[in-house]
Amino acid sequence: MSDLKDIVILGAGGLGREIVALVEACNAQRKEWNILGFLDPNPDLAGSEVNGYRVLGNDEWQPDDSVWFVCGIGDPRVRFRTVKKFSARGSRFASLIHPDVAIPKSVRIGAGTVVMAGTRFTVDAKIGDHVTVYVNCSITHDVEIADFCMVAPGCNLSGGVVLEEGAQLGTGVSVLPRRRIGPWATIGAGSVVNRDIPGSSTAVGVPCRPITRS
Repeated sequence: MSDLKDIVILGAGGLGREIVALVEACNAQRKEWNILGFLDPNPDLAGSEVNGYRVLGNDEWQPDDSVWFVCGIGDPRVRFRTVKKFSARGSRFASLIHPDVAIPKSVRIGAGTVVMAGTRFTVDAKIGDHVTVYVNCSITHDVEIADFCMVAPGCNLSGGVVLEEGAQLGTGVSVLPRRRIGPWATIGAGSVVNRDIPGSSTAVGVPCRPITRS
């Protein structure tokens, strides 16, 4: 009997495929996971193979209790809805951290969170549940990232930065010390955040300024 844990990726798009590569990198260092495949709402993908793994069905697919999940959906609002649906069934979510990422003992990583290659932590950061941290980010002292946030490649979070629930940072965003980004806000790629950003807004630029509110 295999000691590997079965895992299913929710979403067969770009992030889902990147998570497959992340799981394979983790297994190359220490074999832990058996990838069963993907679940995806696109009916055209059902039964097909994506990067060598089968699309098992949509979010109505019912596994046994031993299966773990990880959400490979980039949009924080869609990820929120999907995770809530599976959590209501009692599903378990795996946290996946690339083997080249060192996690200091003072850093907390929540359930279902994904941290990709090249990211660096310093100390005393708190990362919530179902957060996606893409490649080559820097997360420094006392940063707090709430549940369902998305941090795109190459972001730099200075000391004391707070990202509230569902905040989304585009590629290459820099956030200056002690700035707060409100819940479900979106920061455009390349922006420099030197002020607090209100929730449910889209903000862009250098310096970063809100341009819309939802």
